[in-house]
Amino acid sequence: MIGDASRLPTMLQAHIHKSSGVPGQTTCRIATILVALICMVCLNGAALQGQVGGAQPDAMAEVESALSGHAYDHAVKTASASLQAHPDDYRMWTLQGMAYAGANSFAAAAEAYRRALRLRPNYLPALEGIAQVEYQQGSPSAELHLSQLIALHPADPTAHAMLAVLEYKSGACKEAILHFQKAQAVIGSQYVPVSEFGVCLAKLDRFEEAIPVLQQAIALDPGGSQARHNLALVFWKSKKYEEAIAVLEPELQSSSVNEDTLTLAADIYEAMNDTPRAVELLRRAIAAKPLSPNAYLWLATLSNDHGSYKVGIDILDAGLARIPEAAQLYLTRGVLYAQIGEFDKAMGDFETANRLDPRLSFAGTAEGITETQKHDSAQGLAKFREQVRLHPENAFNQYMLAETLYQKGVTKESQDYNEELRAGLRAVQLDPHLALAHNLLADIYLQSGRTNLAIQHCEKVLQFDASNQEALYHLILALRKTDRIGETAALTKRLVALRMAASDKDSHMNRYVLVEGADEPHSPDSQLGVHR
Repeated sequence: MIGDASRLPTMLQAHIHKSSGVPGQTTCRIATILVALICMVCLNGAALQGQVGGAQPDAMAEVESALSGHAYDHAVKTASASLQAHPDDYRMWTLQGMAYAGANSFAAAAEAYRRALRLRPNYLPALEGIAQVEYQQGSPSAELHLSQLIALHPADPTAHAMLAVLEYKSGACKEAILHFQKAQAVIGSQYVPVSEFGVCLAKLDRFEEAIPVLQQAIALDPGGSQARHNLALVFWKSKKYEEAIAVLEPELQSSSVNEDTLTLAADIYEAMNDTPRAVELLRRAIAAKPLSPNAYLWLATLSNDHGSYKVGIDILDAGLARIPEAAQLYLTRGVLYAQIGEFDKAMGDFETANRLDPRLSFAGTAEGITETQKHDSAQGLAKFREQVRLHPENAFNQYMLAETLYQKGVTKESQDYNEELRAGLRAVQLDPHLALAHNLLADIYLQSGRTNLAIQHCEKVLQFDASNQEALYHLILALRKTDRIGETAALTKRLVALRMAASDKDSHMNRYVLVEGADEPHSPDSQLGVHR
């Protein structure tokens, strides 16, 4: 993303990694698993022979032979016949489950394994069989059986690998990483789980650990672009800009480079203070995919970052000339209109965005922002309350309601004050990394004398955004009222250093002014350049 991470959500475009799914299971792989399970059944059967009533040895041997020869239909018939006479033989139910799995009758296989487990709950071959079938079928029960399997055999790398992928798919990266680490013996040659392992590490900001894992993913799929994109993204987040560009360079040299790669490269070059190169790449992205709104939005965002609001509007005009039903373009143009004080045009764009895509909940939020900027706080407050009612799970809406009430100047313990506090707390509950809401709560708590709570919210922000000046400033003010006053001197030096660094960045932002070519400034094909 280009520029300040605290900008309005409509101005932010996330780089989203795409997974190609869970590791595929080929017929050969299934056959190998079946052979291993057959061996386990045989070993268990030998150990328990004479201890349980069950199928005759010749029936067991016939089913095992049919499974080994991939004669699954014959194995099913033989197992079924044996179970008519011996319905309590969990070993035969397990073999029947294997036969059904080999014949791709997965529902019947799962039921056979369940029958075996009801007779002997921790029977390992049946447990492994049902876990494998459920994993392949995406059953919700797969995680339960895999966890049961790992409890019995904590070092089983295959079970850890399957459970890791399931945790990854559910978004539980912290848990997935633990299983990926224990599964490296079996995932090391498979691109998808290795890539997912790296992505999980990156999502938890464990960038130094993610880098070698994603490099391994690239080695497994040298011609693929996704692993390169993910690794470049990690280098960018680590502020290793040269390394990030080096990873993307083979893609950038290709005439068929995709839009995601171009926009990510533009972000990286902008972070390197090379705005002209960033603009060039975004122009390439528009040319490569002129009917996609993404590159228009990125280029408009870049214009906003440099204070070139009119240029951003013209870029969005060009996009809307080609894709007039793109609600996001109207929404972003409305924000830019609000930046230059053209509130009527802004409101018109917000209303159009909402009409085109009512699910674009920020359109209503933006209307409230505009009403507030027009000093019509009552209408703005009403708009935010409406958006919170319509979209209660939207953290930014909750924050904007709290912010508007705060700006209104509500009195402590009033009904509005309680609403303000509830909205702010709900915002950070929905999005723990929403620094704006944490900082607002810190300010509210500071003013009401609840210093320890203010400190908690400041420190929470600084955990994930160490350069957040507002959180640092509030923390200094709060600590001066506690017995931790001795910490404020070092924090003050840190704040001064951050302010100086921000001034350097502002100097860069003012160095470049984005302008349009003089030929056809309002044409969709208008050429953009950068002047010093």
